Amino acid sequence: MRTRLLLLAALALFAAHAESATRSVDAPVPAGCDLRSAPVGLLLGTGPTARRPAPAAPADAGEPASPEGREYLYLRKAVGTLRMRGHASADTYQVYFHVPIPFREQAPVLLQVECPQMVDYRFVHEDPPNLLVAARLVDADSAVLDWTTWTLVKQDPYANFPTYVPFPAPGELPDSVRQWLDTTDCSQVSVPMVQATADSLRDTTTNLMRFVQRVCDFCGHIPGTMPHEPWGFDADYALKWGNSCTGHAHAAVALLRAGGVPARVLVSMIVYGANRYDMHWIIDYYVPGYGWFRMETSLGINPQQPQEDLVVRACNSGDEFPVWFPCAIDGEWHTSDTAYGMWYPDWGLAHAASAVIQLADSSERIDYAVALTDWVFNHYSSCSGIRLTPAQYAAFSSGLNHQTSALACIQVRDLPGYITEMQDALLDYQNVNPAPVETLFSEDFEQGPAGWTHGGGQDEWELGVPTFGPAETHSGQNCWGTNLDGPYANNEDCWLTSPPIDLSDLASANLSFWIWNRVQGHYGIVYDPVWVEISDDGTTFHPLSSRMGGVNGDPEITAVGGWSRVFLDLVQYLGDTVQVRFRFRSDSSVVFAGSYIDDVRVFGRHASAAIDETPGQSVRTPHQLPTVVRDVLRLPVRAGIKPPAPSCLLDACGRKVLDLQPGTNDVRGLAPGVYFVRDGSQAAGHKHHDVRKIVLAD
Repeated sequence: MRTRLLLLAALALFAAHAESATRSVDAPVPAGCDLRSAPVGLLLGTGPTARRPAPAAPADAGEPASPEGREYLYLRKAVGTLRMRGHASADTYQVYFHVPIPFREQAPVLLQVECPQMVDYRFVHEDPPNLLVAARLVDADSAVLDWTTWTLVKQDPYANFPTYVPFPAPGELPDSVRQWLDTTDCSQVSVPMVQATADSLRDTTTNLMRFVQRVCDFCGHIPGTMPHEPWGFDADYALKWGNSCTGHAHAAVALLRAGGVPARVLVSMIVYGANRYDMHWIIDYYVPGYGWFRMETSLGINPQQPQEDLVVRACNSGDEFPVWFPCAIDGEWHTSDTAYGMWYPDWGLAHAASAVIQLADSSERIDYAVALTDWVFNHYSSCSGIRLTPAQYAAFSSGLNHQTSALACIQVRDLPGYITEMQDALLDYQNVNPAPVETLFSEDFEQGPAGWTHGGGQDEWELGVPTFGPAETHSGQNCWGTNLDGPYANNEDCWLTSPPIDLSDLASANLSFWIWNRVQGHYGIVYDPVWVEISDDGTTFHPLSSRMGGVNGDPEITAVGGWSRVFLDLVQYLGDTVQVRFRFRSDSSVVFAGSYIDDVRVFGRHASAAIDETPGQSVRTPHQLPTVVRDVLRLPVRAGIKPPAPSCLLDACGRKVLDLQPGTNDVRGLAPGVYFVRDGSQAAGHKHHDVRKIVLAD
């Protein structure tokens, strides 16, 4: 059991942060929160490069006319160390993890990823503003992946923070925020304790801001202990027994929603602590006429300054039905292999963030710098890791060089130099100009099976209108379920398989689907899992995801149940025709409602038409896709041509480990990992040797 999830923050960890906290003048308690111990991290705790207008440069590039025109800009560094132990079931597998995202006042500058076993990585754009990083690793006894991001955050003085706002009447809230009033497995608005507590805090006040502050103060005093097992991090558990920062945030969201205030969970990285932690949970709440404000729910700070945290996930309501962590942790750390269970990659005590610089400049220049950074990162994350033509790859590499130079400028407080380099990066990335993201395959199951098949032991997959389990489908009338009118059976091992899906001539591809899942599990163990598999020949299927669970099986915790969206990367199968299938397996005891699937979609970018314009040159991929090699490495034999220099094999540090000859080369004596082949076959006098990455597998 992950006992480190119960680590409590030392009082000093939060003292400096709390001193600068800004509180509502309408607060019903004195300013300055009660600095009790609070849990750390769980402590325990769009993507498409559509051509929208680039940010306009400030008209006045000079110094601001008065001190009143100056604002602060912060550079933050965030790091993560993720660990894998034990072998996968395939030669390579993918690891999915969170990094800071573009979110209001913050804009990531650059991501750096290092791992000796890494093949490549790319960004998976989910529902805005969220994204994940998917890193492909070669199988080994263990692996350690280190990532670093640099993020700009601009000051928000909360000049418009109101003291009085009336509660909105039903129907007055914009449609865009209504999803954040829903009841979910993480924030059970419908629980009687939540309703009663919200009613008590609201009392007779007509001031929404007073109610918000009361919720903040109340949640700041929820005990930081978790005496009841199995642990859960939802609002129901937190209100009954106490919790980590995760439960504090879910309780605050549930209470605010019960009072008619839209609220969402923000998974974040605290900047004001020195120690490593799992991750940190805070919230965002919506005030009609003013917008969104952050709240630090473990310490009772409202509003929370944006420079104090780096947001890695802004949860939509569907994210609050977690399938990777059914104990109510709304995060997306997972792998593509069923050999690894929950908590892989291991992100326990893996993260830290720190302040790098603070500089003051005109509000116009700072606003422009952040908007420009957001725009550059949008292009960078959309092109990174996808297949590009040589010309596209050259433009991407130039843009990345300018982006790296921009980081060096901002690290020495050279904001004008930073802006110049980022403008050049933007021009280069726009010249990459990949094809737009489009839907390649879509099925909502409203027209019948449409080529989907099912089978296996104790198979009960069926298509239709559910009368057991979900109250409704995700869309339309039909969905697939393990049993539409009752619980699944014991000892099932059955599957639901798609028709063939063509992934040829693509630069990138992703799979998404909606899942409603309620299966047997206990904290971090899923006894009746469902997972995704994929085949490129229709016969042999390989894991595409780790096992997905359902709600917390504790009978003392209210389970709501709802639809959650999952995104998976398909880059390894570009060029193939594939079939995906949902595999369900149950053990010999205890059954629940089961697994339901709706709205399956494959989307991606077509490869550029310029792919064949330069004969003899291959398509390149940033973080180049390598060849996986086992036992023997084969180099081409060119009849009648003697290479001017021998080819050689380099290790990940660039050291030569083996001379290579045309034809067959025995590499069984080398350790598994990432290597580079330096080609000696170019004409004599050529200054540059072609270097390509390979992966030696066991």
